[in-house]
Amino acid sequence: MGTLFRIAILLIAVGVVLMLLKRAWHKRRPPATPPAQADMLRCDHCGVFVPRSEALAARGRHYCSSAHLDADRLR
Repeated sequence: MGTLFRIAILLIAVGVVLMLLKRAWHKRRPPATPPAQADMLRCDHCGVFVPRSEALAARGRHYCSSAHLDADRLR
């Protein structure tokens, strides 16, 4: 019975050490930063929002694709 008690105490000790290591590991990691919000513009032809970096501009208006830029020129 003494050997079984020692094994149980050893397993509990190993569990506590692992729990403490896991807690310490999570504290060391830097917090995740949220992704930056892109500045969005509305397409003047269809109304879809696109990031400013992907929008096409002509005559002070913004478009989501070259097809919509061309379609708006024909009006």
